[in-house]
Amino acid sequence: MPYSPINKCLPATVDIRLQHRYSDVGTELSRTTHFNKIEVLRLLQMHYLLTKNNTKPMDKLNFIQFMDIFLGVRNVDAVDKIYLLCSETNKEYLTGPEFVKVLSMVLKGTLPDLINFCFEVYTEMMRSPKYIKKEDVLLMARRNSMKMCKLVNMEEYDQSFVDFVMTEVDKDRDNRISLEDYRKAVHENVAWLQFLGQILPDYSKKETFMRLFTDRPYVNNIEATAAAMTRKNRESIAKISLLKPTISQAENFPSSTSFSSNSTCLVVNHDMAHVTKNNQLISDGHYLTLF
Repeated sequence: MPYSPINKCLPATVDIRLQHRYSDVGTELSRTTHFNKIEVLRLLQMHYLLTKNNTKPMDKLNFIQFMDIFLGVRNVDAVDKIYLLCSETNKEYLTGPEFVKVLSMVLKGTLPDLINFCFEVYTEMMRSPKYIKKEDVLLMARRNSMKMCKLVNMEEYDQSFVDFVMTEVDKDRDNRISLEDYRKAVHENVAWLQFLGQILPDYSKKETFMRLFTDRPYVNNIEATAAAMTRKNRESIAKISLLKPTISQAENFPSSTSFSSNSTCLVVNHDMAHVTKNNQLISDGHYLTLF
């Protein structure tokens, strides 16, 4: 079978050796990640080049530098937790396959997967395995305040941010944010995905980095999913609006139906107000863009 280079920047002998070394794991990872085999092999080669002068594959400092330089993620606390969560083989370093899995998540992860991933990173940062408590949100707000220019009313601003977060994300009103609370908030507005600090690279950084190892066009799975959810919500609201006159006239309509006039109006009105409120806050540069 004729030789086909994976990385033209490498000498052919090195490229052939690495292709042979990573062939089996490349096939396996192409089945379990969002990359095809050629992309996996190139990422494994990248991991090799980044660590070939080190005795360990990729330690924490190297990973933090990689996330900063290549992907623009400078939230060291979050990157540290990502490293600890993903270095399953040995907490002292990140292997090549683990490196590929991390990039599969942060570059091409689906929204449902990213919700679980980001929540786990946040709870690890708070050292609370199941919940984000109100005091945790305040702590994160204060940490960010120390990085910003000092304002006279910064303490009041932090408390306002915490109150706003708990009102919007703590769906069951138990003064703590569970995974289910977080999932519901993200489904209502995807901006909540990173409300306690950056975990994922932004669109431009993802697109630029992916040009290093693939010719496939980059698809923003988060925005695509959010747009699909928005369309679904709009269609549901439109259907409900059409049914509303009929529902209001049907006095003996079963109370258990999902089209109950009282609950429908409350839900629709709440969702529309929620979307409008959040959009205004994002465009004004407050709260969700605080970190």
